[in-house]
Amino acid sequence: MKYGSLFAFLAATLLLVPTAAFGQGGYGRGSMSQGGRYGPPAPKLPGVELVGPLDTALARAMLSLSADQSTRYAQAYDSFMVATRPQRDSANAAIAKMNERLDDGDRAAAAFYAEHLQDLGKTLRDRQDRFEGDLRRFLNGDQIKAYKKWRDDQDQATERKRREDQRRWDEAGFRGEFATPGVGAPEIKTALPTPPGVAAPAVGSPSVRVGRAVYVTGQLGVDSTGTLVGSDLRAQAERAFANLRSVLQSAGASLRDVTTLTIYVVNYRPADLETIRTAGAAYFSANAPIATVVGVQSLGRDGALISISATASAR
Repeated sequence: MKYGSLFAFLAATLLLVPTAAFGQGGYGRGSMSQGGRYGPPAPKLPGVELVGPLDTALARAMLSLSADQSTRYAQAYDSFMVATRPQRDSANAAIAKMNERLDDGDRAAAAFYAEHLQDLGKTLRDRQDRFEGDLRRFLNGDQIKAYKKWRDDQDQATERKRREDQRRWDEAGFRGEFATPGVGAPEIKTALPTPPGVAAPAVGSPSVRVGRAVYVTGQLGVDSTGTLVGSDLRAQAERAFANLRSVLQSAGASLRDVTTLTIYVVNYRPADLETIRTAGAAYFSANAPIATVVGVQSLGRDGALISISATASAR
């Protein structure tokens, strides 16, 4: 079976190690008036609408979709994502330009791209609102409530991210006013909170950001309560990939930004590689990261069969 260029990454290095001890690890135009320490506050930027609605694989699990509902949801989701791709691509380009200007200490130029991003976000949010309104045609009341909870959680994560970004905008103002030519500001390590829908790791933070680099701890195949989703590798791998995506999104990155993956598999066998490829095909389809598969005797959680950690380059 062919999975596209990206999932050829699992032909990567395979290591076998003998020991355990791997654990799991309101949107609108922002005010440009004075308010931050070194200038205006960080603008309110788009959130979940830049990524899109709940994807089909996660919707099937979170909303308990029937086979017919899954088919209808997949059709609506795929159509939406194709139709809005130009706007989302433009938004990602604006984010990259905005961050470049922030890194240079040019808040005024960054604010220009932020306003452009807000305009794109409004268009995307209006279209996503219509998509979500159409879900009432084939989802029941409980499923709509579950979807709304997911959406509320994503909006809350966006607001937390905006508060974290305030320091970045303040630092940009400081660099712009006091920067010494040729001398960059030191990169600050920021431990990020656990996003909604993902279980907190037993030790440490779910992710850490240093400049644009995001480091994500090993994600297990567990739900938000920390319960394993199944006893087979396929089910746990699918959930681990979904958890990885959620943590990356809360850190301002996406699966497309991943540069390296490390996948730990309990009692690894060559046949497991096909299982992992199949589970990850829904999450990686192009622009492959570097990946290493590591066979281990056990993980830090009884019954866990796989743990996936990543490094990404955030926007």
